[in-house]
Amino acid sequence: MSAARADQPDRVPVERLTDTRSDRVLREGTHTGPTDPATRLTAQVFFRGDANGLADYARAVSDPADPRYGRFLTPERTRARFGPARQRIDAVTAWLRDTGLAVDAVSSLGVVVSGTVAQATAAFGTRFANYTLGGTPYRAAVDPITVPADVAADVLAVTGLTAGKPGKPDIPVSSGALPANRTPDEAARRTAAPTNPCPAHFGDTPATDLPPAYGRPAQWAPCGYTPKQVRDAYGITGTGLTGRGATIGIIGSSYEVNALADANRFAAEHGEPTLAPGQFTAHVAPGASTADVSGEFAMDIQAAHAMAPEANIAYVVGSRTQWGDPVLDAIATIVDRRLADVVSGSVLSGFTPGWAPDAIAAYERLFQEAAVEGITFAFASGDSGGGLVDGVRTVEYPSSSPWVTAVGGTTLAIGPRNSHLWEVVWATEYTDLAADGTRWDPEPPGHQEKATGGGVSTVFGQPFYQRGVVPATFAGSPRGRAIPDVSALADPDLGLLIGLTQYDLDGNQGYVEENGGGTSLASPLFAGVAALIVQARGPLGFANPALYARQHQFRRVHDNPAGTPDTIAFAVNRHGSVRLVTPGQYENANLDFAPGYNTATGLGSPTRELIDSFRGTPQPQGGS
Repeated sequence: MSAARADQPDRVPVERLTDTRSDRVLREGTHTGPTDPATRLTAQVFFRGDANGLADYARAVSDPADPRYGRFLTPERTRARFGPARQRIDAVTAWLRDTGLAVDAVSSLGVVVSGTVAQATAAFGTRFANYTLGGTPYRAAVDPITVPADVAADVLAVTGLTAGKPGKPDIPVSSGALPANRTPDEAARRTAAPTNPCPAHFGDTPATDLPPAYGRPAQWAPCGYTPKQVRDAYGITGTGLTGRGATIGIIGSSYEVNALADANRFAAEHGEPTLAPGQFTAHVAPGASTADVSGEFAMDIQAAHAMAPEANIAYVVGSRTQWGDPVLDAIATIVDRRLADVVSGSVLSGFTPGWAPDAIAAYERLFQEAAVEGITFAFASGDSGGGLVDGVRTVEYPSSSPWVTAVGGTTLAIGPRNSHLWEVVWATEYTDLAADGTRWDPEPPGHQEKATGGGVSTVFGQPFYQRGVVPATFAGSPRGRAIPDVSALADPDLGLLIGLTQYDLDGNQGYVEENGGGTSLASPLFAGVAALIVQARGPLGFANPALYARQHQFRRVHDNPAGTPDTIAFAVNRHGSVRLVTPGQYENANLDFAPGYNTATGLGSPTRELIDSFRGTPQPQGGS
C-alpha cells in the first residue's frame, strides 16, 4: 500500500502544538538514506476527547474568582465528562488495525500500536528516512503526519514515529541532580588547603585563614542544613502543620532501590521521624529502569519528607514501554489513579524552542486533567539559567507548561536559632584559592557554573494568572508564559544535607551524606510546602492562580551586586579544593531581575504567612 499524502481529501494533518525534537531532527540532522520498510516501531496515538471543555473546567476549578473554584472531580468523572467516548475509541482502534498495525494497549489516554515502517506509512501518510544528529542515529517521519478525516477530530497527537536509536535516550530526564561536590583539577590546590570547620549556622565562623573577599573576611559555609533548620527558616515549624493526610508524589524516571532505606537511615541519625509502614509506596511500571545507587529521586523523597514529615510519599516510576517516555508514563499513572495530592518532578522532557517532546499535547491534557482532579504539579525550572541554544533563550519543559508550578532556586543563609538571615538568587560565581593560598584566582566574582532556570516561553502565551504581575519587559512580544512561579533553596553549597547509597572511587558501595542542591531540590521542598496547605484546607489543585493572588505573601528574593562593600561571599571546601562563592549573580545567567516578579525566582520563596493564608479557605464539595 502506498503512502497516503496530506493533500488527499480523505486525509487530515494532525495538529502540531510547537517546534518539537522531531522537527529539529529534520531541520538539523544529516540525512543518511531511506528507512528499511521492514523496520519495527512502536507508536502512540493520543485521544483528544473534549479538549475545549476540559481546558475550560480546569481553569474554572483553579481560579479563586470563578464560582466553580475547587469543585474537583474524581478521575472516573473526569474521564466520563472530558475523555473520548467509547465509540470514538473503537473507531480509532479499528482504523489502526485496518492498516495492519497491532494494537498493544488501549486506554482513555490513547492507543499503543506496533508494526513495520511500511504499515506506519500506510497509517500515518508519511515517508521515513534515517538521520544522525549530535552523534545519535534517528529514524524520522519525513512528511506531515495525517490521519483519515473520519477520525481526525479524535486524534490529539501521534508519537514514536521519529525516534533515536533503541536503548539510547534522546531526551534528558533530570533537571539537575546533585551538583554539590566538585573534584579539583589541580593537585596543588588540595595541598594544605584550609579545612572548612563546618559551622552549624551561617555567620558563625569567618574564614580568617583565607584571603579577604570584597574587603573583609568571607564566611565559612555550613556543610549542609538539617531538615529542621530549613523548616524553621521558612516558618514552617510555627504553623504546626506536618502534612498529615496529604500525599506527595515523586516522579521518577528510574527506580532507586535504596531510596527508602536511605531516607529512613538519614532521618534516624538526625532526629527526624522515619517513614512509617504504609507512609511510603513505590509504583514502578513494568520495564522501568533501576539503579542500585541513590541520587536524584532519593534526594526528592528526602526533601519532601523534610518539609512535610507526616505526609505520605508515592514514588512513581515510569518506563518507555507504553507511552515511549518515562516522565509522561509516570504522570499518566498519577493522574489516572489520583495517587497524590501534590507532585514534584525534578525532571525534564525537553526544552523550547527547538526540543519540545513530541507528546507535548498529551502532557498538557494530563496537566489539565490533574487540575480538574485537584492535583498540584510542581516542576524544577532547571539549573542552566536562561539557557541559550543557537543564541536563543530557552526554557525547560514541563516546567514551562502554563498548567504547572515552576520552582526556581535560591541561596539561603540560615543563622543562629535557625533564623532566616538572607536569601538571594541562586546564580553563583566561583573563584578558586590560588596554589600559594594568598589570593583568589581569578579575582572574584570569578566564573559561573550553575544558576536557577528561568525565562519566557516562545510556545505558550501568557496565562491569565500572570497578567499584571509579570513585568511587560520580561514577558516578550507577544507576551509568553514566564518561569519560574516560585522558588526555594537550591544552592548546593548551602544545601539540604541528605543521605545516599553511592559508589566510592574504588567501586565500593556505601552510605554517604552530602549536600543536595539544584532546582531538583527546590521542587520537592516546595511540594512539601504545598502538602502543608493541603493538610490545612484540602486539595489545592493547580496552584498558580491562588499563588499569584497571594503574591505579597511570598518573601521577595534579592540580588547580590558584585564588587560592592556589602557583597555577600562565603567559602567552601569540596574534596580539598577551597573556593570562594559569590551568589546572586543573575545577569551572567541570562536572567531578568527586578523587585516583585522576576525570571530568576518568580514570586519569591515561601513564608509562614503564605501557608497560613490558606487556612479556612472554603472548600466546595463535589463538581458541577
